[in-house]
Amino acid sequence: MNETTVPVVQSPLLHSRDVATYLKVSESTLSRWRSAGTGPPFIRMSGIARYRLEAVEAWLVELEQDHAAEG
Repeated sequence: MNETTVPVVQSPLLHSRDVATYLKVSESTLSRWRSAGTGPPFIRMSGIARYRLEAVEAWLVELEQDHAAEG
């Protein structure tokens, strides 16, 4: 049997300043969201928060769906 492995493609890890710029919020707002557990998913590496663009975009889609259900 010939098994082939398919590489998993994931977006690179982004710094919080890049995500804050992308979302058009301050880094302190992003930090508050992390503390409150309300912001986009992140990975903590040696005490530093990093984000995957895919996860940030999925979080935005989820927010859109939540707000659409309210209206």
